[in-house]
Amino acid sequence: MVQAAKRWAAGYEAERENISQAYEDLRFRAGDQWPKEAIAQREADQAPCLTINRIPQFVRQVTGDIRQGRPAIKVVPVDDGGDEAAAELRAGIIRYIENRCDAPGTYFSAADSQVNSGIGHWRVITEYASQTTFNQEIGIQLVQDGVSVVWDPDAVDLTRKDAMWCFVPVDIAIDAYKEKYPDAPVTDFSPESEGHFEGWITTSTVRVAEYFYKKPARITLALTADGAIRDVTEAPAEELAALAQQGARIEERDSFKVYRCLITQGRILEKPALWPGRYIPIVPLLGEEIRIGPRVIRHGIVRFARDPQRMFNYFASKQAEVIALQPKAPWLGTERNFEEYEDEWENANTESRPYLRYTPDPSNGNAAPQRVQPPVSSQGVSEGLQLAAENMMAVIGIHQAGLGEASNEKSGRAILARQREGDVGTFVYLDNFARAVRHTGVILLDLIPHIYDTERTIRIVGEDGRMTPLRVNQAVGMVVGGEGDDGEAATAQKLNDLSVGAYDVVIEQGPSYSTKREEAKDGMATLVQAVPSTFGLIGDLYVQAQDWPMKDQIAKRLKMGLPPAIQQMEAQGSGEQPPPQPPQQPSPEAIAAQQQAQAQGARIQMDGAKTQSQIATEEQQRRIDLARAQSDLVDAESARAIAAREASDRSRKAEAEIALIEARRTLALAQIGALGCRAGSAEAEAESDVAMAQHDAALREAQVFAAQPQALAADTDGL
Repeated sequence: MVQAAKRWAAGYEAERENISQAYEDLRFRAGDQWPKEAIAQREADQAPCLTINRIPQFVRQVTGDIRQGRPAIKVVPVDDGGDEAAAELRAGIIRYIENRCDAPGTYFSAADSQVNSGIGHWRVITEYASQTTFNQEIGIQLVQDGVSVVWDPDAVDLTRKDAMWCFVPVDIAIDAYKEKYPDAPVTDFSPESEGHFEGWITTSTVRVAEYFYKKPARITLALTADGAIRDVTEAPAEELAALAQQGARIEERDSFKVYRCLITQGRILEKPALWPGRYIPIVPLLGEEIRIGPRVIRHGIVRFARDPQRMFNYFASKQAEVIALQPKAPWLGTERNFEEYEDEWENANTESRPYLRYTPDPSNGNAAPQRVQPPVSSQGVSEGLQLAAENMMAVIGIHQAGLGEASNEKSGRAILARQREGDVGTFVYLDNFARAVRHTGVILLDLIPHIYDTERTIRIVGEDGRMTPLRVNQAVGMVVGGEGDDGEAATAQKLNDLSVGAYDVVIEQGPSYSTKREEAKDGMATLVQAVPSTFGLIGDLYVQAQDWPMKDQIAKRLKMGLPPAIQQMEAQGSGEQPPPQPPQQPSPEAIAAQQQAQAQGARIQMDGAKTQSQIATEEQQRRIDLARAQSDLVDAESARAIAAREASDRSRKAEAEIALIEARRTLALAQIGALGCRAGSAEAEAESDVAMAQHDAALREAQVFAAQPQALAADTDGL
């Protein structure tokens, strides 16, 4: 306890001025910007004390850049015992820890304190996952009063990882203290520590501090044959002997053990307990530091902007005062001008009148009342306001273009250049923020094997925010090696063993994953629009980047249509079973020959179908012609019979005979056409010739027979 008291006194004395100025910065940023003496003097003079707080806009500009940066913790292997898959597993665990405790909110709250006062803090904690389990989880919490943390003054690293001790004080109400620690009265403190804890107990609060400190220790490391480094400090002698027989290199190294206890003025409230990690789990987030010999001056952007802000407040108040003290009468005239119409002139500023009446006064040459010039600001005061605003921007390093205001820059390039100057001027805050996040990753990576040390299911978070359950430290078999009672020794083999391998942390700072996904989505859309054929190669990735419902199912289906070479490459990269190979595609020549054969077959089928259709049509036409000829023959025979009965003259009979013969001739022609299917046959040709000859002879006979009545009629006419 005496050592803790001396360390607190030494650390607080080194940081006293920085702590005092940091609290003043926070009050100034909150609007408490007038000194008490100035307020009292101006109140006595009945002068205004205006506060035109321009500080927050500059603070938000820097903290906004920090929020947009969003550094991401990456894990990389550094020895043969680690690999990329195991490194990504640890990075997924770290992302789950950050997601579980809303670490970004903690980071940004500490960044607000960093930019305002020059320092902020957060911490890494361990806690049980629930009240009904023995499984522990790791979390990240904000140190509410980040200014009050006291570090070892001999530490020089910006992350304070080289510090040997640290105090995290918090002031609680006396009633709450008595209820929580009834066995530690506030009046009971050791005389040795009385002078070191000045101000820890007041009439209303009691200060309680977490005290972290390191103790030197020796650790034992084993370098196994496969290149893995294991911490075997607490391993039994039998295991060390087995490792040595397997060819492992075993060495002892100097290290530290971290302890935590809870103290108040002169009293230990919680006894020292061993912290599972190698680092003090407090992460400082520093602003700008200036080291002058042993003295360190730390500040944020508010510190040196306080005087320009006070100037601005003074000139703004003076401007209001000058305007308020100027005459308020809007019209100037003699008493006679207003006496007759005094009511109208008194209400001229409240009533809308088309004109104002007055009484002419010979004493002023019967001139009308004149309007007094309205109050104007002092030119010196206005210039002072402008000068104060320019000084504030110059001190902070952020100009009008960086604040989004119009300035002398006209072109877009000039505006971007001025904004870039502002970003460069405040980049130290972003750089220190990224460094603090990286140190957090180092602390988490060191704690993971100690907290997640049993076989259990944990959740990991990918870069895209997807949460996946995973079994770690899962025993899957035994590995035989070395010599034992039976000649060989066996050790358990674990799947996803978090205690194997050495890893380091790097920071990836830039746009968030969602921003990069939007950029990738836009880029792929432009590429597909310019080269549509690329959709067959990246269609699954394009769909996966969208925010559609069922995008996973769509992407999975598109992935099945990828070329086999890409599917094989994807399977090898993910360690999955490659998809079955599709049947070999025929060569282009074989495809062309097959298509030509299919076209010829189709053409032959079309020609055959066309020939059959023509034959059927012609046959049907022949049948129609035959039926028509047969009908005509029947009609001719009927006409012949009627003519034979009704007319006795040979002329009508001859005509009937001729008609009959013509009908028979037509029938013969139809029969000849019907025999067309036997074209080329000599027998058919002969039959056709005989039929035609018979019909021709009959026709000639009928014509001769028909000519006899005509000659007889001519002779009769002559008689």
